[in-house]
Amino acid sequence: MGYFAPGDVVLRREVLHGRPWSVMPARVVRDGPELLAVFIVPGTVFGYPDHHYRHPWLAKGNTHWRGHGKLQLHRPGDAYSVELFWAGDDRRFQGWYLNLQDPFRRTPHGFDTLDHALDYWLDADGRWEERDRDEFEEQVAEGKYDAAQADAIRRTGKEVAAMLDAGATWWDPAWAAWTPDPDWPVPVLPADWRDHPLP
Repeated sequence: MGYFAPGDVVLRREVLHGRPWSVMPARVVRDGPELLAVFIVPGTVFGYPDHHYRHPWLAKGNTHWRGHGKLQLHRPGDAYSVELFWAGDDRRFQGWYLNLQDPFRRTPHGFDTLDHALDYWLDADGRWEERDRDEFEEQVAEGKYDAAQADAIRRTGKEVAAMLDAGATWWDPAWAAWTPDPDWPVPVLPADWRDHPLP
């Protein structure tokens, strides 16, 4: 399967228990053997297929992306992505959000993953904190993950925390100054977004 070109629209799907759980169109920023970077454009509408486990964003009424958008950096094999956030009229960089998730799997239309709820925030000034541990443990109790999956996620969390403690982050800090192409329109879900089969 080949790489996507900058500006391409791809579908980022979350797959839970063998079924699509959420679908989000994204713009490709960079794609290659070492990094897949995509941007969630402000105003992007999310898709929620019918599923037996209700997506927490859907439960909260989150239908589209707000704010300045977010840049997502994915390394092959990593069980987390690195997401960048900006705020204010001057688009001030806020920090790096390490989103624990399944390692991404390429599809003909984009890539599949699954958010693990447990996250880590690295502020622009270098301070970091763990986030959403309670939400993750609640999802474990509800059966979103089996015991082996839950243990693997906890191990990834410890690895991420150790990396942050050591100041050994791998990504280029120059991404903090990245800006999206102003000519990029908001991508939309294709009419057949519910029908793409799992690879």
